[in-house]
Parts: sequence; C-alpha cells; structure tokens
Amino acid sequence: MSQMSTGFSRQEKQIATPSARGSDAPLVVKPLEAARRLGIGISTTYKLMKTGELDAFRCGRTRRITVASIHAYIARRIAADSAGWTPITQPPPQALRRRRRQQASKPAKLKGTAPPKRRAQHELSAEAE
Repeated sequence: MSQMSTGFSRQEKQIATPSARGSDAPLVVKPLEAARRLGIGISTTYKLMKTGELDAFRCGRTRRITVASIHAYIARRIAADSAGWTPITQPPPQALRRRRRQQASKPAKLKGTAPPKRRAQHELSAEAE
C-alpha cells in the first residue's frame, strides 16, 4: 500500500476545502462595515440593531452583525417600497422642446440681488430745489 487512506472520500475532501465551499465571504461584519454596505450612517445602523431590524451580537467588547440579516433587511425594504413605487415616464420629445424654449425666453434671475431701494420723498424734493 503506497498510499495511506485518510478515511475521507475524494468528494468529502473537496467539500472540506475553503475554495469548494463557495466564496470566503464573512458571515458577520462590524457595524461600520454594515453601515458602509447599506449606504447609511453608523448611528442609523445602531438604531436598526436596537430595533431588531439587524441581527447583532456581542463578540467580546465589539458588536457583530450577520450578513444574512443585512440581506434580509434589504429584501424587506424593497418589498415595502415596491408597492408604492411608480416609474416616471418621459414626456414626449415635443413637450420637452416646448419647455426648453419657454425657459430660454425667460430672463435669468440673479440670486442674492435685491431690488433697488426707493428714495424717500424728502430726498427727491431736496434734489429738485
């Protein structure tokens, strides 16, 4: 017997290796990483943890959020928002051209400029004399 048997079949060995299990994506992340992935602020992330929207646990002195709960939160938000979502339809090109012409004909307003002040009546009478 030149080869020693380890007791595992070839298929069992492939499953046990990290590359065969799929990606090496983490199961949990820090709150800052969760906030980055969700595109929200860290304080909002902590509020979601406090309300139970995100599953979190303590690991020593730090908190960890499960990636599965992040995906579940996103799915819940999409389901809740999709019912009220109506896509914006583009107006026909002719209506766009009409709007652009109307905007071009209007004089541009300057921000921060006040209308000229009116002079008092007694100043006008002093100049006339």
